[in-house]
Formats: sequence, structure tokens, C-alpha cells
Amino acid sequence: MTKAFPVAAFVWMALAVWFWPAPASAHSLGVDKAELIETAPGAYELLSKVPPRLASAITTPVLPGQCTFEGSPRGERGAYHVLFRFTCETSLTSDDQLVLPWKRDGALLTVRWFEQEPLTRLATRQGDAIVVDLEEYLAGSGSIVKAATRYTKLGFEHILEGLDHLLFVFALMIVVRNGWRLVKTITAFTIAHSITLALATLGYVNLPSAPVEATIALSIVFLCVEIVHAARGQISLTYRYPWIVAFAFGLLHGLGFAGALSEIGLPPNEIPIALLFFNIGVELGQLAFVSVILIALNLLAALRFRFPRWAELVPTYVIGTLAMYWTLERTAAIAGL
Repeated sequence: MTKAFPVAAFVWMALAVWFWPAPASAHSLGVDKAELIETAPGAYELLSKVPPRLASAITTPVLPGQCTFEGSPRGERGAYHVLFRFTCETSLTSDDQLVLPWKRDGALLTVRWFEQEPLTRLATRQGDAIVVDLEEYLAGSGSIVKAATRYTKLGFEHILEGLDHLLFVFALMIVVRNGWRLVKTITAFTIAHSITLALATLGYVNLPSAPVEATIALSIVFLCVEIVHAARGQISLTYRYPWIVAFAFGLLHGLGFAGALSEIGLPPNEIPIALLFFNIGVELGQLAFVSVILIALNLLAALRFRFPRWAELVPTYVIGTLAMYWTLERTAAIAGL
């Protein structure tokens, strides 16, 4: 009997460790599958799929302010799941978050918005909770006004952060210095990238992003070479008909804009409004950039400041060098170097 006791104690200790809830473990807490289902507009079910020994780790979620639980906030606890039901005065939108104070490392969450296809992504632990940012799960904007504001802002920010697109526009401004010709050239560029942005977003055109980005950089190099040739008296098609060149390369730049928009992700029911207002945001950002350059040039002219002749091509060489670096870098990335 004296020898059997330590063996029995050891067995009981091993079983206690095995069945002890995962939160007490010093090791990885694990990732479970979960679902957020919009059963009707404003009505939701949040389902965590866990075995019974982990059910205690699934605690009450923190809902957005406009939402309340249906039934117990502790959820309905079945053999292999914990289910929370809640309703919201207004449907969940991209501005909302769900905070899950679950004692787990994350949740492989599938979201099924009402009458839409499901989307699965990993929601990871941030501090003491798993934070689900619903914008990452293609939640809607909530209203046309909010959608318009959201995508206009995204388009505006994208063009101002897209240095390659801005440098292409700047190079066009060096080529075209006449006011009316500049308007026609920028308009041609705008129309062209609007066409390919729409076609790519709607799925009619599908090109890999890496070659597109490399070719966009090469388009800037092309313009810089044309500017240098013109300074040496070699006037080409680019200078005679700049709107044609702007339109041709604008088609390419539109594919780049589409790639950025697809990375953001679009709720299916917001694609038309997203296309329209993202493009408006891009144009506003582009106009802001052109306006700043023109204002700066007019101020220099008012001050009667003139660059030395040797410095006139310095901006072109700087832009061309940077664009050539991007071309080589992006081409190497395609080749896997």
C-alpha cells in the first residue's frame, strides 16, 4: 500500500495538469475557431468552438456601445462550443471593434455578414484580449455618407503616400509648362487611370502587382529621359502630344491604384461607391499636389528668382535616378533576387 500511494498521486497530478484550463499554462494558449454570423440586419451570433476543458477560457465579450446581449452574457455553453447572441441598434460597421477577453492566443474568425460570402482571418491577442477590428473583415461603412467619406480619405491618402505616382505627375509638369496643355495632359492621365482602376476592381483585368509596380517606375524613367533629350534639342512625341503619353501610362498607373484598393478590401455591396469616391480622393490629392507645385513656381517667379542654367535638369536627374533604383529593385523582387 505504501508503494501504491506515490503512483496514484502521480497519476492524479498528471490528470490534473492535462485537464487544467489552458489559461493556467505558461506555454502557448492556443488558437481556436470562431464565427461571427449576422443572422439578420442588426442580429448576431458569436460562436467559439472549444472543447469542454477550455470553455472557462471563453469569457464575456465586450460589445460596441450600441449592442446588447440576448440571453446570458456568459453565453450558451454546449459540449464543444460557447455561443453568444446579441443585437445592435445599428448594424456593425467598419468603425466597430469586438474585444474578446478570452484567455487564448487568438481566434481563427470567420465572419458571415447578412446575405454575403464568409471571410476568414486570424484575430490575434493584443495585451489582455483578442481585438477584432471589423474593418479588416469587410464590414460596411454604415451609410452612403460614411462610405463616401471613408473612400475619399483613403484615395487622398494613397496618392499623397504614393511617391512614384506623384513623381510621374511632377515629370509631366516639367514636360508641359503651358496652362491649357497641362490641363489636357492631367485630364488624360486622370481618365486613363480611372478606366483601369474600375476594370481591375470589378475583375475584368487582373495583372500581378509586382510587374505593374516595376513598369510604373520605368514610366517615370521614360519621362526623365524624354526631358533630357528635349533639353538637347531632340523634341519627341512626348512633347508634341503629351496627353497621349499621359493617357497610355495612366492606364498602367490605374492598375497600381487598383492594387492598393484591393489590399484595403471592399465590402461587396460597396464596390461602386468605393470606386467612385476612392477615385475622387485620388484626384483631390493629385490636384493638391499640382497646386502646391504651381504656387511655389509662381512665388519664385514673383520674386524673380531664376535657377542657374546648369541646375535646370537637376530635378529631372534626381527623379530619374530614384525611379531607376525603384525599377531595378522591383524587377529584382520579381526575379526573386
